[in-house]
Amino acid sequence: MSKQKLQNLCLKIGSGSTPRGGNKVYLTNGNYTLIRSQNVYNEGFNKSGLVYISDNDAEKLQGVSVKEDDVLINITGDSVARVSMPLKEILPARVNQHVSIIRANPKYLDSYFLKYFLISPKTNNYLLSLACSGATRNALTKSMLEKLEIPLLSLEKQKRISGILRTIDDKIQLNNETNQTLEHIAQAIFKSWFIDFVYIAKPTH
Repeated sequence: MSKQKLQNLCLKIGSGSTPRGGNKVYLTNGNYTLIRSQNVYNEGFNKSGLVYISDNDAEKLQGVSVKEDDVLINITGDSVARVSMPLKEILPARVNQHVSIIRANPKYLDSYFLKYFLISPKTNNYLLSLACSGATRNALTKSMLEKLEIPLLSLEKQKRISGILRTIDDKIQLNNETNQTLEHIAQAIFKSWFIDFVYIAKPTH
């Protein structure tokens, strides 16, 4: 199977930036979110700890704005090589310097296929080995990402593969939500019966 370097299939590969002032300028709400490495997980985007920045800071970071179909990858630290895609609900957004944006060229590459390729065990382990090759902390450089080779499949095949995997992910998410609901019901029953001592009376005939 022929392969192609990622740089030839993408419109953008580049890391983000942090507003001047660092975490001192983070807001609890606002019009623009700032995506950090703690929000990027292979299992999906994590909104926990999501922060906001001012409209003025967002304007200064216009060059690292995030689009819905962008693939995000952590490029430094212990979470290096974790991959996710942004949720539509958290846009508009920017990314900080620990996260890189990979924007696929839709003429050649399906974004979801790219995401699944990057989180596949073989590719993810390869990225981790690259990141650990540096003299200091774990890091993936722009050059490393640009030179990464990806199988060159037709768009139709890419979308067919990613479509199947997305369906599986959706079912896993639904099962997780169902399990959480059942767990909450069980906890409520436990509290009612064993803490509040509220018993359900047997029906009388």
